[in-house]
Amino acid sequence: MHLPTILLTLLPTLTLSTLIFPRQLLATGQTVKEDVINIHNAVLALDSTIQSFQGSPIPTSLIEGTPVLFGVAEIHKVNRAGFCNALLATPFTVEDSRDVVDTVVDTVNVSIPTSIERLKAKAPAFKEGGLTVTVIASLKLLLYDHDTFSAATIAKLNLGVGAEKIEEGSDAVANIHNAIQGGIEFFAADSV
Repeated sequence: MHLPTILLTLLPTLTLSTLIFPRQLLATGQTVKEDVINIHNAVLALDSTIQSFQGSPIPTSLIEGTPVLFGVAEIHKVNRAGFCNALLATPFTVEDSRDVVDTVVDTVNVSIPTSIERLKAKAPAFKEGGLTVTVIASLKLLLYDHDTFSAATIAKLNLGVGAEKIEEGSDAVANIHNAIQGGIEFFAADSV
């Protein structure tokens, strides 16, 4: 008879305790740095898949284009993991902030714009297969992923890293955004 009352009394405490994580279990700047590397590796894998895509008429293109969609899904998956880690991370240390910015600049700031240019070169193959709209939708998803992950990450940077380093990171984020947005505009113009 008292058991339900005791459980109802303890329920808020038990629920609250599951929301408070010990500091050592929270993501850090190093976790987010690894997430950036995971995105970079997924971009490189997708780029390789795209380069092997030769295009074909519908309905064959739907089968041959499936590995490309799996590659997009992998980038989306690792990006969302990074986004969650960035949201849940403790504020980054100065050293972690420097490492995250350097990693972004050295990896995805290079691989994403390069892969977008190589994707554009494959436009005729995607157009032949009727997949241009799918490419645009995929790029829009990845742009949203990039923008939200970047915003969550930038919010955790330690100002002690210096304005120059934060600007370097922000410039890389803008470069990636512009590359993806440019890909969307290119394929939208090509779909007409």
